[in-house]
Amino acid sequence: MSGFFVSKYRLTVSMEISKKALIVEDNLILSVLYQNYLKQKVFKTVGEIRDGESAVKLVKTYDPDVVIMDIMLDGPMDGVEAAQEIRKFSDVPIIFITGNSDQRYVERAREIKNSKFMVKPISEEKLSKAVDLMLN
Repeated sequence: MSGFFVSKYRLTVSMEISKKALIVEDNLILSVLYQNYLKQKVFKTVGEIRDGESAVKLVKTYDPDVVIMDIMLDGPMDGVEAAQEIRKFSDVPIIFITGNSDQRYVERAREIKNSKFMVKPISEEKLSKAVDLMLN
């Protein structure tokens, strides 16, 4: 339920978190940045993880509304492989964000249904538009 509080000095609006996001990023600073971007869109981050195996498990556990996925991750499974595993049981929208624009990775990522590919660095506005596009 949304609500608001009015005081002599400020108006504070509280919004109910209505959507869940999973962030799969091996760079902690970028993970926090994406989490902050998504808070502006009333998302709760249900996981901030660094490896593909954990991504697959957390999608099963939390059924997020969107997954923000780096391609180069810690561990043996990259982001595209994790997405392929996720597609075996979920059609959750996946937004790939990577600093690697190697054509092999681009082509592999584009084969994943219900996904979008973006190259770092990205702005809050670009991520916001990508999330809106994927959820509508």
